[in-house]
Amino acid sequence: MICELCGKETDRTTPILIEGTTLRVCKECMKFGDVSKTGKKEVATRSAITERLEQRQRRMRPKDVYVEEETYDLVADYSKLIKEARAAREWKQETLAAKINERTSVINKLERGDIRPDDALVKKLEKELGIVMKEKVPVIKPEAKATGGKELTLGDLIKMKK
Repeated sequence: MICELCGKETDRTTPILIEGTTLRVCKECMKFGDVSKTGKKEVATRSAITERLEQRQRRMRPKDVYVEEETYDLVADYSKLIKEARAAREWKQETLAAKINERTSVINKLERGDIRPDDALVKKLEKELGIVMKEKVPVIKPEAKATGGKELTLGDLIKMKK
């Protein structure tokens, strides 16, 4: 057997814990770590490795682009919706800004429609004002022209544009 620390050939190795890693080492290298309790540590390490491999498998799995997914988008008149909900509660912009922990200038720009809120800000506003700012958007499938059993080519697309 080979010592995993020094690389020396030995007839017997012992598992020890060196800085969080279990290594099988010779007698001389045992002084660099603590004698490992092999049962619990190795099982935990193996399960963590197994979980990471499974996550990688899921990430690497090809995604079917033809499956319809529900998509949500910001409503078109979000600025008017925010302003009306704030006015209905008789709050000033400063009050709303303090309640959602944002600057007053951000609320002002939102109500004018100068900026588009990110997802975190949308959630804060929906929760505090009791409004729905995202709507389900239908997925638009491209209509394929019948090409006699052939696939659509770039030439077909150019002809469609003319």
